[in-house]
Amino acid sequence: MMRILTTALLCSLSYLSFSQQAGYKTFMITAKPGTPFVYDRFSTLELGSGKASEALFEPGQKYSVRNNGYSSYQLNNRKDEKGTQSPLGGSVASLAYDAKSNRLFYIPLQLSELRYLDLKESDASFTCLENQSINLLHTKEDVANQVTRMAMGADGFGYALSNDGEHLIKFSTQGTPVIQDLGVLIDNPQNTVLVRSSCTSWGGDMVGAADGSLYLITLYNHVFRISLPSKKADYIGQIKNLPAEFTSNGASVDVDGNLLVSCGTSFGKSFSPVQKIKWPSLEATPIDIRGNSLGNIADMASSNLLFQPAVSQKEKEKVKPNTVNFIQTVEADENNLPTISLFPNPVTNRGRFQVKVSNLKEKGEYKMILLDVTGKPILEGKMNIGTKTSTHSFTFPAQHAKGVYFVQIADVFNRTMYSQQLIVE
Repeated sequence: MMRILTTALLCSLSYLSFSQQAGYKTFMITAKPGTPFVYDRFSTLELGSGKASEALFEPGQKYSVRNNGYSSYQLNNRKDEKGTQSPLGGSVASLAYDAKSNRLFYIPLQLSELRYLDLKESDASFTCLENQSINLLHTKEDVANQVTRMAMGADGFGYALSNDGEHLIKFSTQGTPVIQDLGVLIDNPQNTVLVRSSCTSWGGDMVGAADGSLYLITLYNHVFRISLPSKKADYIGQIKNLPAEFTSNGASVDVDGNLLVSCGTSFGKSFSPVQKIKWPSLEATPIDIRGNSLGNIADMASSNLLFQPAVSQKEKEKVKPNTVNFIQTVEADENNLPTISLFPNPVTNRGRFQVKVSNLKEKGEYKMILLDVTGKPILEGKMNIGTKTSTHSFTFPAQHAKGVYFVQIADVFNRTMYSQQLIVE
């Protein structure tokens, strides 16, 4: 059954000062003009005025970092003097903004690791979830498994997608995120363009829609609708009227529910790097970007949903900086979603804990891996999953101390399907 949720969508939040003029922000990953293809800066754009702001974070700036979502920041006022230890992990091409937690989520191109910038903190503060690697990349040059598309869904979960469409990743956004690999996108048999084709459908970005689906815009400007939880991809068409050299590297949604796309190779060229897309004709019109010193734009994200109700001019004028707008969004049916749960949690030392698996479509052998806070495995166990619901019991190793541990579930290819912290008392 579909149900209506009230989702808090934050129009404009950051640890920087906002303009007194009411406006809505979109977050971006950009490159400096001098290094046009190194996407390692967080910037913002005020869509109401077309004004690009100063960077939220860029290499060389001081920052704090931690390796989980519940402890304090272990390293404070750190500075990447040589440009080799940036919390962005090199170039980034995937970004999602969660208004509820006020976090900017991303996955570095050459690391299968979910990270986020916490905008609630007064200074640049990053969380690198080192113990929750998605384990997609076989090598740093494994382009097929790089994550280049990311968005927040109407259900409040984040979604990320590998280039080849073989891995749709779902993650929670509160506390320490729980990560799950939902698997392969499925083409509608009537599609004239295939969603996993490297010639047409790699790269680009995703946005969440108010009906609970995701929309994929590929590098070569093709548009797909991804239904959840089925993962069926319906081909919509190709964006029209774009400049000849325009590629859709980023996508976001404005406050009126309109689709925006950005180009990652636009710097120094005569066209606008951001275009608004009219629906359903898919015709593009340029957005005037004032004082554009952004460099190329690798990705964009906002708190808005595609096709959400438009906001009247009167309501826009009422919006103050750091305020929250509430809109009605639809959550997809969860009855058939694959779920993995861990209980009891907390568990006592020498106690038993259980992993319950439901509705997992890919049956077969999986393994449970228990890791300590350093990421070292201390226990492994097999899980043969062949029924609709199955429960597997494990005993916590008595020689280990009380504290925080992590439970991961991996498939036969050693891909992490689930990750959750386990408290031992």
